[in-house]
Amino acid sequence: MNTIRITALALSSLLILLSHARASTGESTEASVRSSEGVVGKTERAVKRGAQAAASGVERGVRAAASGVERGAKAAASGVERGATAAAHGVKKGATATANVASHVAHKIGGESASSP
Repeated sequence: MNTIRITALALSSLLILLSHARASTGESTEASVRSSEGVVGKTERAVKRGAQAAASGVERGVRAAASGVERGAKAAASGVERGATAAAHGVKKGATATANVASHVAHKIGGESASSP
């Protein structure tokens, strides 16, 4: 009889331990499901943030390109204006120099012809 009680006690203890082990496995499976949901959620948020960052980067790039084109157009216009001003100045200086030479030559020709006769 003592043997039956010891066997019954051993079996019931074994069943209790097995049920506890099974419950722990279920909890760890549940925890891993929750953690995988957490990983999936984090991954989704990371992908969303990455897409937003990429869109923001493209938007900034477009604005920078537009600004660069605008600045380039202003610089080109300024360069053309400066070139035209420089050309006009050169033409004016050339005309003045030509007029000075012509005047000088006229004075020499006029002075020589007046002093010759």
